[in-house]
Amino acid sequence: MSENFFIIDGHSQLYQAYYAITGLTTPKGQPINAVYGFTRMLRKIIKEDKPCYMAIAFDTKGPTFRHIEYKEYKSHRKPTPDDLVSQIPLLYDVINAYNIPLFAIQGFEADDIIGTISKKLSKKNIECTIITIDKDMDQLIDKHIRIFNPRKKEIRDIEKLRKEKGIVPENVIDILALGGDSSDNIPGIPGIGYKTALNLIREWKSLENVISNVDKIKGKKKQENLLKYTELARLSKRLATINTKVPLDFNLEACRLTDFNNIKLNELFTNYGFKSFIAENHDNN
Repeated sequence: MSENFFIIDGHSQLYQAYYAITGLTTPKGQPINAVYGFTRMLRKIIKEDKPCYMAIAFDTKGPTFRHIEYKEYKSHRKPTPDDLVSQIPLLYDVINAYNIPLFAIQGFEADDIIGTISKKLSKKNIECTIITIDKDMDQLIDKHIRIFNPRKKEIRDIEKLRKEKGIVPENVIDILALGGDSSDNIPGIPGIGYKTALNLIREWKSLENVISNVDKIKGKKKQENLLKYTELARLSKRLATINTKVPLDFNLEACRLTDFNNIKLNELFTNYGFKSFIAENHDNN
């Protein structure tokens, strides 16, 4: 088995599972669709990719350092549906039965935890795959870190970014600084969307280079907005930048994927009504 590490963006993948599968309940009528979808994805990774190590990161309730700096950060998002909230403890039980470490730290997002762990691993030359649909994570890509989008079944690495977008991972946050990110309510510069931001960064390589060369950029209104909203762009860049220095207790060996609690798993799967999972062997040794 290769020394590869898979880390899952838990919050993102739980939401994906919730909306992908509807109407599924336990024999007692408890909504269980998100847990089923997440567990199916987890089992698929374990079976097909055979990771040596694994961890899962989740967001926590309450504000993060981004909310403190910009109160409108993610302010447009609706509250988590009640029938999804009720499933989170049930999913945690499954994760614990797989003996997969779960990370969630107050004041930080799952992205920051993933960024911190993946960069620690990269420095040790350990191959790391991040499971997420969030393209903001592309900023973390390096020679040892890649992104896998399970919805598109797409792997993004340095070469993929270069071929498809003509950028390097370091460019990702500058593009977000200029174009904003509607999903997180990061403002960017008015009048400059993603495509324009991408083209500007392709040409000028960084936000600061764009600002320093405003007089050479075509379009009077574009020039005016770049000058007027320079600090907003810098704020947007700070909001979009993943913190890779989160203070967390990380032990690589504690993340080794082995010794599943098969008795507990089968008990949970029976209670949840996951009949197809019960008969399968959970041996990862």
